[in-house]
Amino acid sequence: MSHELRNPLNAIIGFSEVLSERIFGDLKDLPTALDSALTLVRERAGRRGITLESTADERLGEVRADERKIRQVVLNLLSNAIKFTPEGGRIEVAAVPKDGSVELSVSDTGVGIALEDQEAVFEEFRQVGASTAKQEGTGLGLALCRKFVELHGGKIGATSQVGVGSTFTFSIPFRPGG
Repeated sequence: MSHELRNPLNAIIGFSEVLSERIFGDLKDLPTALDSALTLVRERAGRRGITLESTADERLGEVRADERKIRQVVLNLLSNAIKFTPEGGRIEVAAVPKDGSVELSVSDTGVGIALEDQEAVFEEFRQVGASTAKQEGTGLGLALCRKFVELHGGKIGATSQVGVGSTFTFSIPFRPGG
C-alpha cells in the first residue's frame, strides 16, 4: 500500500519542484537586470532632461525570484518617477543586500506625496495629490507592485516630502540561486 502511494507522491513532488523553478527562476544578475530596466526608460527620461543614475552593490548576484515580476516592479517605479519628476530632475536607483534581503530603492526629485497619502498610493485604482488631474493612469501600478513584492515574501513602502521628491523602496528575502 505505501508503495502505491509513494509513486504518485514522488511525481507530485517532482512536478512541484519543476513548477517552483518556473515561478522562482534565477534572476541571474540583479545589477544587469537593473541596467536593462534603466535602458528601457532612459530615452523617455532623456527627452525630459531627467538624469538617471544607478548603483548596485557588487555582492548582489543571482537571486531566486520571478524575473518578469521584479522587472515589472522596477519598471513601474521608474515610470512613476519619470512621470512625476519635472524636467531637469534626477532619479536614482540603488540595490543593496540588507538584513537577509535584497533592498531596491527608486528616489526622485519629483512633486512628492503628502504624508497622509503615502500608504494610499498602494491601493487599487487610487491616485493622490493635486497633480493627479494632469496624469494618465489607472491607479493599478503600485497596487500590482505591492502584490508582486508580497508574493516574494517582501515589503514595499514610500517616503516622500511634497516639493522635494519620493523614495520607493522594496525588499525581497535573499534566496541565493542554485
